[in-house]
Amino acid sequence: MSEFTQHMASSAPGERVSGANLPVGNRSKILAMLWIGFYTTILNIFTLTIFRFWGRTHFRRRLWADTYAGEETIEYTGRGLELFVGFLIAIFTLMIPFVGAVIAAQLLLGPDLLFLVIIPLYLALFIIIGVAIFLARRYHLSRTRYRGIRFAQTGSATGYGFAAFGYGVLTAITLGWFGPEARIRLSRRMWDNAYFGSEKFSFTNNEAATSEPVYASFALAWVGGLVGYGVWAGWMFLSMGGEDFDPATTQDVEFIIRLYASLIPLIIFIGLAMAWHEAVMIRRIIKSLEVGGVRFSSRLSTFDIIELTITNVLLLIFTLGFGFMAVQMRVWRRIANRMSLDGEIDFGAIKQNEHLAPSQGEGLADGLDLISNF
Repeated sequence: MSEFTQHMASSAPGERVSGANLPVGNRSKILAMLWIGFYTTILNIFTLTIFRFWGRTHFRRRLWADTYAGEETIEYTGRGLELFVGFLIAIFTLMIPFVGAVIAAQLLLGPDLLFLVIIPLYLALFIIIGVAIFLARRYHLSRTRYRGIRFAQTGSATGYGFAAFGYGVLTAITLGWFGPEARIRLSRRMWDNAYFGSEKFSFTNNEAATSEPVYASFALAWVGGLVGYGVWAGWMFLSMGGEDFDPATTQDVEFIIRLYASLIPLIIFIGLAMAWHEAVMIRRIIKSLEVGGVRFSSRLSTFDIIELTITNVLLLIFTLGFGFMAVQMRVWRRIANRMSLDGEIDFGAIKQNEHLAPSQGEGLADGLDLISNF
């Protein structure tokens, strides 16, 4: 009997189960996802992209069903029609009025007054982007079940939109330094209002989470990239003749080769630093999660980020883009397979949540082109 089968037999629904008896992972196969991506792309051509809603649903059902915790897999209950209806609602309530307002402002106002309409519209659009992300997340969780128990997302979509906008402004003002904190705060805003049945998630600053070197990894990428670029620019300036060098009049192939070749070490360094920071951020967020007495953990490494980035780019190139769903699956599979649980959860004490689920899908996010397939 395999280890997984033993776990399946060892815990019946309703009993208290320890995290050690809830192995987490994903068994998705790349060929299956390539096939879904292939026929979705082909049918999108013939349906003027309308089939994407059903293709996305097929992908999620397969991905969710391949993801397990203990003896049970996750179930996705969303429907393609819900996504399509949500998209139509977003088009007629937001997209068309927004475009109409921009066109009307261009026709009715002179160049000197056009900014009075355009600037507020685009500022509002940034807030709406945050709202759309929150509503999409609410739909995803409402259509996800584990052991028949539905997940749910509560909280204010408008509040999340304003928070995302404000954090974006602070990130820009601080030249990116508020970015990691913004990401953590937005994750907390999401997860502190998420439920598994009657059990509320919590986003905690526990020791394992706060020990992740979030700002050390960010500083290496930010400062190292800036210093590295300065060193590279200075070296190029001196090696090419200093003030007497005019790149606009240079047709030397050797110069062009040296220019691009000299960038390779800088790109590699920045890429490694960014991969380290991304791995740290994902571990920081996962390790902050708790629900029903179970704490989450992650072993995702810098190498995982680097390897996934390189192989996924190659996969997209060699499949001529058909592999976009396989790429997303590979990212989720790696995150899931590096995840673990600790603690005990009493499934018998968890009741079905009573939070109202949305009736349509993530149309607003889809209309703003913010949607991946999961």
